Amino acid sequence: MKSDVVVKVKPGSIKKSIEHFGENRYLIKTDSVNNDEINGDVLFMLSKYMGLPPNRLEFKSGISTNDKVLQII
Repeated sequence: MKSDVVVKVKPGSIKKSIEHFGENRYLIKTDSVNNDEINGDVLFMLSKYMGLPPNRLEFKSGISTNDKVLQII
């Protein structure tokens, strides 16, 4: 089952949160500003929200931008 997930990231927020809007679309707010930390937060928060282990998600595009596409594998 491969499926794409679209994520918009808002870095530098006061607290971490995740919002689901539309089919497979999420807004993730993180207090991190470093790309590596942001990507780690995205994987952790999204996997926890979706009830998946983090190794089931991989970046398809946007690893260095705030608009990311991940694939569920």
